[in-house]
Amino acid sequence: MIKIIQLLSGLLILLIVIPQTPTENIVLRKFNETGFFSNYKNAKQFVDILTWSLIVIFITLTFILNFV
Repeated sequence: MIKIIQLLSGLLILLIVIPQTPTENIVLRKFNETGFFSNYKNAKQFVDILTWSLIVIFITLTFILNFV
């Protein structure tokens, strides 16, 4: 079960991080267009927190799976 969660978090990381470039951030633009966020800054903060959270989850699961 943990390996499936690790695989899913790895795929989510790829889907979120790859489109983020310095000149154009497709993920951020899509989140901002949803209307869920009041402004661009809030959408950017959410994407930053989501990205780093997924990376931490992936690394933690990898660490746990190496010792189990």
